[in-house]
Amino acid sequence: MDGFERKKEQSKKAIIEAAMELFKLHGFKKASISEIARAADVSQVTIYNHFGSKDGLVMETVKALLTRILDRVREIIREDVPFPEKLETIVFNKAKIASDYRGQLMQEVARSDPELMDWVESFWMEDVRKVTLELLEEGKREGYINPELSNELLLLYVELCRRGAVASPDLIAQLEPDVEVYRRLNSLFIYGLVGKRD
Repeated sequence: MDGFERKKEQSKKAIIEAAMELFKLHGFKKASISEIARAADVSQVTIYNHFGSKDGLVMETVKALLTRILDRVREIIREDVPFPEKLETIVFNKAKIASDYRGQLMQEVARSDPELMDWVESFWMEDVRKVTLELLEEGKREGYINPELSNELLLLYVELCRRGAVASPDLIAQLEPDVEVYRRLNSLFIYGLVGKRD
């Protein structure tokens, strides 16, 4: 990568970082291109040159956020802690990001253009499923997940939960402030309706 390309990439990263912070502060709709340009120390023209429009910037920011979430999940899986603790940390990290963005992150994904939805589906199929399966296999090895359940069935269960969350961003946003609800949902996810048995 030559100096020009490197500078261009640094500029794009600075814009996305500034956008993440301002979307967090003001929401996706209210944060303006002029504010983002000021925070990234670039011109508005530079933002339009890189992303084409505010919608293009939102799309790239959402992609960067989801990629960052997955990277953090990978880190958590590598930590030397029991499965329930890992799962709880992952759920609370997602809850915190949802809270940071006022529930709008899921709304942006759910209501966005087909291109972002296609990217999210591809991201799920190629990357997230592998990481999810790794976590579920650990849950089986540690005795928290029934080893008789096939990986296909477990992935279907996770997919049903995921699609329910994407389809209900307003409902998820209402739950965000209540940490105890997330704890209980986490327990429900691990142990099901019957609960943990001795």
